[in-house]
Amino acid sequence: MVIIWKIVKWTEFMKQICLSKFGIKIFALFLLYFIVLSGSLKAQDEEDNTPVKVETLLFTIPLTVSDKKGSYIAGLKKENFTILEDGLNQKIELFMNEEAPMNVAILLDTSYSTKKVLDNIQKAARDFVRILRPEDRAVIVSFDDRTVFLTKLESDRKTLSSAIERVNVSNINGSDMYEAIAHVVENHFAALKGRKAIIALTDGMVTGREISAQQILDALHKSDTFFYPIIFKTGSSSNKRKPVTVELLQIMAEDTGGRFYEKDSTKLKEAFQSIAEDLKKQYLLGFYPRNTETGTQRSRIRVTVDRSDFIVRTKKKIDF
Repeated sequence: MVIIWKIVKWTEFMKQICLSKFGIKIFALFLLYFIVLSGSLKAQDEEDNTPVKVETLLFTIPLTVSDKKGSYIAGLKKENFTILEDGLNQKIELFMNEEAPMNVAILLDTSYSTKKVLDNIQKAARDFVRILRPEDRAVIVSFDDRTVFLTKLESDRKTLSSAIERVNVSNINGSDMYEAIAHVVENHFAALKGRKAIIALTDGMVTGREISAQQILDALHKSDTFFYPIIFKTGSSSNKRKPVTVELLQIMAEDTGGRFYEKDSTKLKEAFQSIAEDLKKQYLLGFYPRNTETGTQRSRIRVTVDRSDFIVRTKKKIDF
């Protein structure tokens, strides 16, 4: 009887505790403890049998299609394209062909050798800004032996045009275009998704003090940035470019899916209009690469279309 009486009393005591605020807290702590303990034991039991999940990244490929005359081809479908990774056919997991916003860096060579044609350069750049759509953005950058950001990446046309008008020629011959490109990629394009392009207007007297052409090409590839160099003639007797400079710019443009232009300084507007058409009407394809385990692998990518008279322009390599 004594034992039964004690059990009843203990039961009533515990009931009172549980009904109090203090008791509720104790009960909650005990409950949490048992949940954690059971989860830990379960994890230990399943430790050897739990499969490891490996995330696979979808790689996207922006590209343009044109005929042999350079006119843009619209209206193609997913089934018109083939993606080859190191020669092997890959399934196209993503396909987009609608016009999308573009982000453009306009790099203006302000070295002393551009003095006679700066007005034409500025006019062509302002004309390009005018044809940008409200959803497009641009950043204005000048470069000689140093890089100067004249705006942030933005869509305000007045701000962009005003920055172009403020550009002045320096007293320095030669320009470090590679450094300017590296700064644009690092500050704006590396973490940015969507359509991106760098347009560099230069007389070709470019140097690379600390950054090589290969390093710049790698940076453009990794950031999915199209490169459009525009070489213009200054009429200056000092404008004696080495052929290798032009060849490197041509390779960089082709390897990133962009285009190389060499224009008279009075015809720069034509190049800008062609670039705008390219960027507005890119296709976007996506696929899952075969092997992403090493983290340092590079694959050769080729995209083809089922028309022999059409030309596909896109980047030639991917890193993962």
